[in-house]
Order: sequence, then C-alpha cells, then structure tokens
Amino acid sequence: MNHRIPALVAVLAAVALAGCVSRPVQVAPPPGLSTPSSEPLTWVRKDGQSGRANPALADQFAADRADCVRAPGDNAALREAEACMGNRGYALVPASQAAARAAQYRRAAGY
Repeated sequence: MNHRIPALVAVLAAVALAGCVSRPVQVAPPPGLSTPSSEPLTWVRKDGQSGRANPALADQFAADRADCVRAPGDNAALREAEACMGNRGYALVPASQAAARAAQYRRAAGY
C-alpha cells in the first residue's frame, strides 16, 4: 500500500482550504459625503447586517461593546475602541453615513 497518497490528499486539501480564507473588504464612503469632526460616530457591522430585527446580533453587539468600549458617550471613547471592535467585525462610521455604509457592506457581502 502506498503511504504517499493519503499525505498527498491531505496537502491538497490544506491548499484548497487555504483559498477559502476570507479577506477584509475595504469599503469607501459614498461620494460627496464628508465627515465633520464633531459629528457623532456609530458602529456598523462589516457584513452590513443589523441587530434591530435580530436579537442575537443585538446581544452580540452589546457584549462586544461592553468588552471594547471603556467609557461610551463620546467620539474619543469610540475611537479608542475602534481596533477592538474592528477585530469583532464592526466599523466606526459617522452616524449620518451609517445606513449608506451598511448598504455598501451588504452589497460587498452579497446580501
């Protein structure tokens, strides 16, 4: 019996699965929308989904925010939490652009 065949199959499977790793999607703000520095910021899921109609997503967001944001209430605190929340699948965006950005993320994700 040839022991090379199972090893070769395992290597080919690993290479094939490596191609399945998702990569982050960079989404630009819609043209013509500017961001005043004093405008309130908010979190948008990078897949564009909303927790408003999905209690599980709302609960996950609440847990993620509690873990990442030390003192909610102002843009400075949100910016400090940006890396932590980014690692959990959220983008920090101007509140006025949240709906448009979520729509962009949904299109990019194929929703």
